[in-house]
Amino acid sequence: MSMSNSVSVVARMPSWLKIGGGLLAVLLIWEFGVKATDVPQYILPPPSEVAIRWWQTLPAQIYHLSMTGLTTLAGLALATVIGVLLALLVVYVRSLRAVVVSVLAAFNGIPKVAIAPLFVVWFGLGLEAKILLAFLLALFPIFVNSLTGLDEIESDVLDLSRLAGGTRMRIFRKIRLMNAIPYITDALKVAFPLALVGSIVGEFIGGNVGMGYLILSAQFNLDTSLVFASLVSITAFTSLGVGLIAAYENAFLKWRPSRRR
Repeated sequence: MSMSNSVSVVARMPSWLKIGGGLLAVLLIWEFGVKATDVPQYILPPPSEVAIRWWQTLPAQIYHLSMTGLTTLAGLALATVIGVLLALLVVYVRSLRAVVVSVLAAFNGIPKVAIAPLFVVWFGLGLEAKILLAFLLALFPIFVNSLTGLDEIESDVLDLSRLAGGTRMRIFRKIRLMNAIPYITDALKVAFPLALVGSIVGEFIGGNVGMGYLILSAQFNLDTSLVFASLVSITAFTSLGVGLIAAYENAFLKWRPSRRR
């Protein structure tokens, strides 16, 4: 088979098959490369050892991941409510726009890792510090996208709605909110991994449960296989969360121009 024919066959392959083939190639190179170079397992374990360790520690990982997931989802839900409410405040009270946006942008520039120890001191080793960190990391993208969706509407559409007798609440529900929902779901795809990072950072700084705590414990014991296994579980959890948001879009936002195409 010529090179051009091979390229043509690859181009016609489904996307999932290309991704799976590429991932399989990376894993094979990793597996045999580590064994061929005699790299110690505490430095870089082969994928087969990671898979075995993942299965051996699955009950513990489910427990710790459930706690991390709880703080992540709580922080994300809080960020969604506060972010949308702040966006509404800015849209309907224009004089506050510069102040709110400036304060949030400045606060978003502060490294959350630097203030995480303060939260541990203030709120202890419980779930509160992790939820707050997840909330802070997820807030800004949700606020910005919500503000864009609620505010970026053609003035002619709003004027026509008012001429048709639309009240402020009806215009909000039928126009502003419907225009903002796709922006909010897009923001959630970005905010969900950020909230997860916030929870894990909180567990790194001061926690006795969660995936961050599990990874630190494995690191102290030079159990590198468990570190990689935990990363696999975290990646799967992130993919599941983003996938559920995408499934919601496919099921309920078919009216979007991008979905119609």
